Amino acid sequence: ARTRGGDPVTRAVRAAAMHDRALRVVPILETARGVRDSVGLSAAQRHRNLAGRVHLTRATGVPRQVPVLVVDDVMTTGTTAAEAVRVLTAAGFRPCGVLVIAAA
Repeated sequence: ARTRGGDPVTRAVRAAAMHDRALRVVPILETARGVRDSVGLSAAQRHRNLAGRVHLTRATGVPRQVPVLVVDDVMTTGTTAAEAVRVLTAAGFRPCGVLVIAAA
């Protein structure tokens, strides 16, 4: 997101959530530094690139019993979504689905 000029996914989700006060947008996942841009990587390379490099951030105060929807901009192989769900589940969250804006 830093190299692309910000986080368009979080901006889009926050804009959508403004229409429903019951929704809360909390970006609680981050990708560690050193992860390559996945453009041009095979599915196996994408998996190796992200494995163990997605971490919780700002999860303090977010109730674990609340269903969590993972939102991503593009789904190519599903690696990012799978790693996000794995990290959230391991931390005690309840991922209820994955929403992607576009599929490649």
